[in-house]
Amino acid sequence: MSEVLFTVSVAYFLKRLGVFSEEHSRVLVNYVLYFALPALSFKTAYGLGLSWDVAMVTTGAWAIITLSLALAYIAGKLIKLEQSNLRTLMMISAFGNTAFLGYPYSFAYFGEHGLKYAVIYDSMGSFLAVSSVGLLILKGGLDMRSLILFPPFLGLVFGFFLKGYQLPAFLWSFIDFVVSSLLPVVLFSLGLSLKFSHIARDRKLLVLALCIKMLAAPLIALLVLKLIPMNPTAYKVSVLESAMPTMITASVLVLKYGLNHNLAFAGAGIGMVISFFSIPLWVRILENL
Repeated sequence: MSEVLFTVSVAYFLKRLGVFSEEHSRVLVNYVLYFALPALSFKTAYGLGLSWDVAMVTTGAWAIITLSLALAYIAGKLIKLEQSNLRTLMMISAFGNTAFLGYPYSFAYFGEHGLKYAVIYDSMGSFLAVSSVGLLILKGGLDMRSLILFPPFLGLVFGFFLKGYQLPAFLWSFIDFVVSSLLPVVLFSLGLSLKFSHIARDRKLLVLALCIKMLAAPLIALLVLKLIPMNPTAYKVSVLESAMPTMITASVLVLKYGLNHNLAFAGAGIGMVISFFSIPLWVRILENL
């Protein structure tokens, strides 16, 4: 936990000092998305294969996302939000930062074994959902080409496909070397992208969105995931992933399609800060179950 907070904080203050800029985070994010994360996805899929655990974690992720979307939609309708804010609320309430924050937290609390389930939850759940249902909410259509060609998704596909084949030792050494860089680079890029300039706008909607995403969603997960047969570590990691703040990718998509991006980026930034305090509480709850 301390490593997560310290790395993000150092990056943020180095940005404030002018050593780095927010633009530098884009390079680091591209490194993660197109190099390190596909390697981790491949390693995870190869190690697990198309197993019962993969199916159950994926099912649980989709169930939580669907219920969160429904809750946000109902809440938005009750307070009579106009369409732009309603769709924004749904996006930032349902899709969590299950990769850039979820991976470090899962590894910090549950080790490499837990990280495997976090990758499944993110790649087979969050990413597929935001790329399909999310785009449907935003523009009324699906972008299957972007989904199929997304490097981490391809890493999963190749990992599942090559399961059972003996791969050379030098390849695994390379993959392990790349994967070891993932978490510090992710956290540093998050610190560079962290901003607090949008807090004053849409305060009530921001509070509502974060309550759904970081309080209601994990409470739902605690109950719903009990109905899905999965091992204890997979259950705990799935609940933890459900408690992550707003997905940065979802915020970027909100901006791209002309919705309330100020609200979206505020949700991602403030949610990340809140997670430094809320995630340890959820871990303690999970340990006492």
